[in-house]
Amino acid sequence: MSGRTLAYRAVPDDDEHRPVYRRLLQYAFAPERGPDWDDDPHEQPAEFEPRGLYEPSSGVGDTAETDTETETPTASARPREATDVAPGGLVVASALVDFRMRIRGAFRPVGGVTAVASPPEHRRRGHVGTLLDHLHEELRERDVGVAALWPFSHAFYRRFDYGRTNDYVQFEFPPDALDSPAATPDEDGSFRRLAADDPADVEALAALHERSAPEPLALDRSPDWWRHRVFRTWTGERFVYGWGDTDDQELRAYLVYGFEEDDPGRTLAVTYWGAADDEAYRQLLTFLRNHDSQVSQVRLFAGDTSLLDRLSDPADDVTTTVKPGPMVRVVDVEAALSRLATPATDERVVLSVRDPRYDWNDDRFELSVDDGLTTCRRGGADGNVDVDIDIDISALSRVLVGARSAAVLARLGHVAGDADAVTQLDSLLPVESPAPYLREWF
Repeated sequence: MSGRTLAYRAVPDDDEHRPVYRRLLQYAFAPERGPDWDDDPHEQPAEFEPRGLYEPSSGVGDTAETDTETETPTASARPREATDVAPGGLVVASALVDFRMRIRGAFRPVGGVTAVASPPEHRRRGHVGTLLDHLHEELRERDVGVAALWPFSHAFYRRFDYGRTNDYVQFEFPPDALDSPAATPDEDGSFRRLAADDPADVEALAALHERSAPEPLALDRSPDWWRHRVFRTWTGERFVYGWGDTDDQELRAYLVYGFEEDDPGRTLAVTYWGAADDEAYRQLLTFLRNHDSQVSQVRLFAGDTSLLDRLSDPADDVTTTVKPGPMVRVVDVEAALSRLATPATDERVVLSVRDPRYDWNDDRFELSVDDGLTTCRRGGADGNVDVDIDIDISALSRVLVGARSAAVLARLGHVAGDADAVTQLDSLLPVESPAPYLREWF
């Protein structure tokens, strides 16, 4: 990673840099809206941290750089603001999202990589790879061991050693597909529309999310995230409804959705939903069923196909599509594999990790157990530590979050080692149950 001449910067929230940043994202993600949007930017959650690569420009400010290898992180491990580069020199935009996700039973810091966009005149020059290197280095400086993203192409991000965390299921069906037995609520209660600017509503949603999303990779949503990224999209508001007891503010189900005009008719598109129990789930399905006079189709996402068990004729009524989901990458092996809850007691395995991009990961690491938590220690490159398993960083990323077993990845050629060593690694970091499901769009 040498010879990089583009300047990695935090994009300041000012009237010069942010319009350039937004226009670049608009061209990348919504070009059908044309070059001149009526741009009314909405507030972003505090977790959203814009980043960019800029062409260095001499004479702008007092600290112009021509080689970012000479730069050192600030005390907060954030890059300097782009006050020493011209706003129009933005070559590729991105953002980090300061997440806390559930990994192995505990919420841990994860860096969400999002809004990666480059104008066509700067594409296919390796800039995205350079940007990712900067983002990953910043995360490492901040003691964040894992990055996550939603890829536009899995093959593209596989080149940068990301591994898929989970698949997800998309259901499309007419509302009346939810006739009995799917939607047969037994209890009284009521749905009410929830408001982003009502702290009680946000608090009730957060409490429900904690109960209804126990799966690995669930996000610990902050109030800011609820207000700015659940209640709304990048370009508009969503409908958010909650169901609960009529005389109680506690919610047991919620639904986040919008409407799309499709051929042959309108679709109710659900972005997020959650239910604390089976009755709440049936109430939610009834709510969707009652839109039969408004929409011809409902689109719903889930982590499994269990909805089909509730439909009287799933083969005829529902189009079910399984899609590959988000991806993760270990950016620092020691940080990522330390202090994870493990059922193992005295297992120990030495990994030879192959990481073609980062020398700090391309090494031997000893993984063991101390009081129910993993320990991970660099074994050194002097050859004095016997290796039990050879594993690439993408496969290790999937094992880390419990998406795939080492045994399965060994059959796919991503893990090499004798059967006992592979079994030991699976004892230390077993496949998670329930399966990981990163439901968050970011």
